[in-house]
Amino acid sequence: MGSSLHPANAGAQRFGLYMHGLFRTVEITDPHQASRQIWENLPAQARGLLNEREACSRQYEALDRRRFRLEPESFRSRFSFTSFGAMRASRVADSRATQVSIRTPGVDAYCVALMERGASQLVQPGRREPVFANAETGVIFDSELCTRYAASDNSVRLILWVSGQRLRERLEILLDGQSIRSLAFQPIFDQTRGAGATIRHMLEFLFAELARSDSLLANEIAIHAFEDNIALYLLLGLSHSHTQRLQQLRVSAAPGTVKRSEEFMRANAGRPLTIAEIAQAAGCSVRALQAAFQNFRKTTPMAALRRIRLDEARTEMLRAGRAESIARIAAAHGFGTPSRFAQLFRRTYGVYPSEAVRTKPRGRISVERS
Repeated sequence: MGSSLHPANAGAQRFGLYMHGLFRTVEITDPHQASRQIWENLPAQARGLLNEREACSRQYEALDRRRFRLEPESFRSRFSFTSFGAMRASRVADSRATQVSIRTPGVDAYCVALMERGASQLVQPGRREPVFANAETGVIFDSELCTRYAASDNSVRLILWVSGQRLRERLEILLDGQSIRSLAFQPIFDQTRGAGATIRHMLEFLFAELARSDSLLANEIAIHAFEDNIALYLLLGLSHSHTQRLQQLRVSAAPGTVKRSEEFMRANAGRPLTIAEIAQAAGCSVRALQAAFQNFRKTTPMAALRRIRLDEARTEMLRAGRAESIARIAAAHGFGTPSRFAQLFRRTYGVYPSEAVRTKPRGRISVERS
């Protein structure tokens, strides 16, 4: 759907590059060159994490090509953009209506678009009617080839591209490790209330933070946490092809992946288990298992294994009732040194193993988690 460039605008006609916090801002007179200019002005580190052909598969152009040929000087676009983690955030202001189309090879990402001013239109392959959005309604769509998203004259919009892989991984965790091959959102949502308002507030917070050069979102750990949170909010808050399955889950209960892994750990507490073995027994990936334990147990799989081993060792030790058996029991439950076992035991139960054996007849030992 491309158009030939006007001679007066052949090549990249930038008239400014600015820095504002973590954002870089370019002003462009030829919308057809927007993707190339954004790519060339990304920091080298960000370019190293992206694929150039995929990044430039988002092709911008004038919505009214005839108008662009007649009055190219009226087309001005300002792009403030940054890449962080697997996400890309942009604030785009257009003097004239422009359109972005997804071209080959495409990119594995979903776009959340919120209008600050003006209106927008989304056309997706396979849908008979376009979707319209404004300051009260937002849109979300994947990067299927030939998807077109247009914004009106004198418009301003917030754009967030979220990794498709991250969304699917997060969804697999929510769905108890079930493999997810496709994910399709209902494209339009109300951004003034409910989950839509929450998502808008998250984006407003994000853009405010990215405008600060000292933002914590420059930290990789904080970026990863924000990516997980935005993925979770999109999946739980907006309607999509797996919403019904999510609603059938009991959110308060731990998923089967956690329960299966815990059963496997208890049955093999004395073996030198690896996290890969535990994940295989649970029927999920290592990353999915780690995320599930963090979400539902507030700990890591290996920390959970250590606690299970302590509990099993404590039970056997109190049953045996002999101080001289402590070292043997510790070794049988995967603790290489008695001193390390004693430290962990005291941190967990409040007493040393030898004290627990001596005080056994006087009553039960507190088993509150530290």
